[in-house]
Amino acid sequence: MKNEKNEIKSDSPQDLWLSVVIPIYNAEKFLRRCLDSIRKQSDTDFEVLLIDDGSTDASASICQNYSQNDNRFRYIRKQNGGAYQSRIFGAERACGTYITFCDADDFYLSKDAFACLHEEIVKTKCAVLQFGYVKKYHHLSRKVVSVKVAMDIDENDFLKYEYPKLLCSFWEESRLTTNVWNKVYHRKLFSDFSASDLEEKIFWGDDQILNLQVLSKCDSFRFIPNILYCYRQLSGGTNRFSMQAMKDLDKIKEYQLLYLKTYSGKEKERIKGILFSELAGWFFIYIQQALDYLDEDKLLALIEETLNYPSFVLAREYYMDTREENWEAANLLRKADAHEYIAKARQYHDRGRIKRKLREIVRKIV
Repeated sequence: MKNEKNEIKSDSPQDLWLSVVIPIYNAEKFLRRCLDSIRKQSDTDFEVLLIDDGSTDASASICQNYSQNDNRFRYIRKQNGGAYQSRIFGAERACGTYITFCDADDFYLSKDAFACLHEEIVKTKCAVLQFGYVKKYHHLSRKVVSVKVAMDIDENDFLKYEYPKLLCSFWEESRLTTNVWNKVYHRKLFSDFSASDLEEKIFWGDDQILNLQVLSKCDSFRFIPNILYCYRQLSGGTNRFSMQAMKDLDKIKEYQLLYLKTYSGKEKERIKGILFSELAGWFFIYIQQALDYLDEDKLLALIEETLNYPSFVLAREYYMDTREENWEAANLLRKADAHEYIAKARQYHDRGRIKRKLREIVRKIV
């Protein structure tokens, strides 16, 4: 599928058009399928960087086996630092002109996936390309596509209509997803990055943070409808309670507010309003969930600590400067009273428990 005349080549002696970076941490259960889906690609002009983030299972031996038997696979082990660090660590060492990311528990749906991506990028030499995927949960799956036909967007329209999706989760007009694994990026976009710049681990929102930084410099973007990738949504991950969650949310909001500075006027205020509304809403829901895991003293301490995170302080100041709303989450953040947070959370939590119980009874009857 390559057009030799227009073929994209890198400046590297290896002459690669694509580097695939895979952050790996204890992924032995799914790793072979992931790597086989790459090894069997019809387009062979790529390398795979297997970034082992301190795995303690058999992931290391699996990676070593692939790298020993196929010189396109490069195995690199590093100290555990999270997926964000691993992706940047891999991008720093990539030889390809373009970089894509793959999660170790996912896989490509077709052996022609890379050939398709190469052909599409050759058409416009875009800085970033986004493709469709399948979201799989156990035996259930759903196709996710942003466009019905291929679409190219220039820098101005991208920053006006698409990039704001990264500044707040709700953005009706945007086709852009926050995922990194359904995109191909030109390597130049990573020129200012360094994995060593981020010592703190990010457990939630790392895709969004990476895209906030990379795509702020994007001068041409291409959407294609081709469904090339399977994102495996593993059970349990989203249901576990994490003491780290609000710290990660604060970090996301910190980056969002940083890049929001490039906007002005009503557009900036609109985005800021959504951004702080998300923070207030997620925090209140988080406290309701915490009631099942923490005693009152630990929860009080967690709330007090969270309210002092920089983004939460700014959100409180924002709501202090606006009229009182008919919305519990915003008014609670304005008051910043940990005891009142718990009291209100219990009310909503108990209502939710009753609803869940009723749904269980209905399911048994049906």
